[in-house]
Order: sequence, then C-alpha cells, then structure tokens
Amino acid sequence: MTEAEGPVVRTNLVNGHTVRAYDRELTRLRGLIIEMGERVVEQTQGAVAALLGEDLSNAYRVLDREPQIDYLALDADEEVFRVIARRQPTAVDLRVVLALARIAGEAERAADKAARIARGTLDFRADDTALPPSIGDGLRAQGERVCCAVQRSIAAVAQFDSELALVIFENEPGLIEASHTVHLALCSPAQTPLPPAKIGALFNIAHALEHIGRHAGAIAEQVIYVAEGQDVRFRNREILIEALRHRPG
Repeated sequence: MTEAEGPVVRTNLVNGHTVRAYDRELTRLRGLIIEMGERVVEQTQGAVAALLGEDLSNAYRVLDREPQIDYLALDADEEVFRVIARRQPTAVDLRVVLALARIAGEAERAADKAARIARGTLDFRADDTALPPSIGDGLRAQGERVCCAVQRSIAAVAQFDSELALVIFENEPGLIEASHTVHLALCSPAQTPLPPAKIGALFNIAHALEHIGRHAGAIAEQVIYVAEGQDVRFRNREILIEALRHRPG
C-alpha cells in the first residue's frame, strides 16, 4: 500500500503494531518464544541439580519434558509461516519476524543441550559415582552463569531491549572463564580421580553448558538486529560493545 492508496502501516516494537490482528499474531509468536526460553532455564537448572545432588528424578524429568519444547518450536514455526503468508511483512516488520524465527531455533537447540546434560548425568551417576567437590563447584558456577545469560536474553526479547542484550555480551568473558575453570579441573588428575569414561561424561556436560551460553548470546544478537537494524552475528564483541555503547542518542 502506498501513501497515495492509504495510510502507511508502522510498527512500534514495544507498544505494538497499528494493525491489531498483526499485533496479536506477533504477541502470540513472541509469547511462544518466551515460554521456550523459560523452559530452557528450568531444564538446565534441573539437569545441573540432578548432577550435583543425589536425586536423579530431576534428570528423568528433564528428558520427559524435552518434547514439550520441541512442540513449542513447531508451533513457533507455524506461527512464523502464518504471519508471513497473511501479512507479507517488509522492512522492520520482516526483521522482527525473521529474528523471532531465529530466536526460536536458538532456544530449541539450547533445550537439546539441557537434555544432553541430563543424559550425561545419568551416565555419570549410573553406578553412584561421587562427583569430586572441586568439579561440582565449577559446574555449579558455570550452570548459574549460563542460566542467568538465558534469563537475560529472554528478558531482552520481551522488549527487544538492546541495552540488556549488550549486558549479555559484556558478561560473556565470565561464561568463558567459568568453562575454562571446569576444563582445567577435569584435566587435573589430582582433582579428578575418576576413570576416563566418567571424565568424558563430565566434559560433555561442561560443553553442553558452554553451548547453552552461546545460544543466549545468539539470541541477544537477534535482539540487536531488531532494535538497532544491524546484523551483528559475526562482529567482534569488544568492538561491537564499544560502538553500541557510544552510538548517538
């Protein structure tokens, strides 16, 4: 529709679209994605709790709930297809829809990693193997940082908040440090008097946590894509943070 044909439809990323039906569709899509993110946090926390504690029911619960997130991902995909088919979005509207589709994919893959942690926990604890305290402390710290990153990324999606996305980028060195600490401990024979198979299971768990943190960063990238109109997926983080922190107001 041109200006000669009628009013131009514009999007407000926080307050909504001038076409109410379109606004409802985007709200529904974003709601599905926020629910996926919240469940990723719950799944990750449950899997790590099973590893650190003595009750393995959390690990089984994570595996039982994994399909629910897959179904939410399918619902999100269907909603994306419907929005594109009905509205044929362009410019900012298209950017929002594409970003939400990518975010749904990141959340679904993060949920897969949480399930991997649960399976690794069951493998590690199959014969009641005790988790060395130093390794447990490291994985606990890593898990807390990762869950915080996911929570912040989903909060950023709720309002397409670029400032919150930048905080996620700024905290990424802490995620890397936490992962490095766990890896060093796993490579220290004095701290890990465990058979190779058990050490391998713990490495897989640590890697899964690391990847969940990366998915949180990827979600933050999509928030920046919508809020700032920049695709920052392959940008150097330090340069990106500096540029966005000092952009004109």
